[in-house]
Amino acid sequence: YKIFTKTWLQRAERGKEYIDDGDRFISLWIAFNGWMKGKFGEAVKDSTLVKRVKESGEIQQKFEDMKNNERFVALLKKLSKYTVTDMRYPNDSCRSKGYGGNLASLMDVIYQVRCNLFHGRKDVEGDQKDIELVSLSYQILLLLLKECLGSQRGAKPLLQKLPLPLSKGKGIQGIGLII
Repeated sequence: YKIFTKTWLQRAERGKEYIDDGDRFISLWIAFNGWMKGKFGEAVKDSTLVKRVKESGEIQQKFEDMKNNERFVALLKKLSKYTVTDMRYPNDSCRSKGYGGNLASLMDVIYQVRCNLFHGRKDVEGDQKDIELVSLSYQILLLLLKECLGSQRGAKPLLQKLPLPLSKGKGIQGIGLII
């Protein structure tokens, strides 16, 4: 999963001149998903992978350590002002998620943003709240994933930038995706 994760992480970090935060978040989620599968197992649903992230003492410690990062804390503070509705049940406030200061609630919010976005329930062009939630989720998850990758053996080569073939009709190395 190292090449897969690196490729999607690089896509997620492309500049705004190429894609918006909605596209960047999707690319980042794919990288994060690949990392989770590499860490917790292949034949596992996304919801189970997220549960394992929330339960990981190692990742919880990284999250706590990151609270020393001013930028990370500022992003978390902004995120705490929002609740995210499970758009499959928009009238059920019990299904809304909010950041409560811990890794579990953060992952619940980010995963709900992912679900709403992937299933067409987030408007990243017209709704200012949705735009802000996707942008915050992207920025926070990017910092968290880089922290998790940075502490693994051999992580530096994983994070090094390599040129990606971005011209139309050429596949991305290692995964055969046509863009």
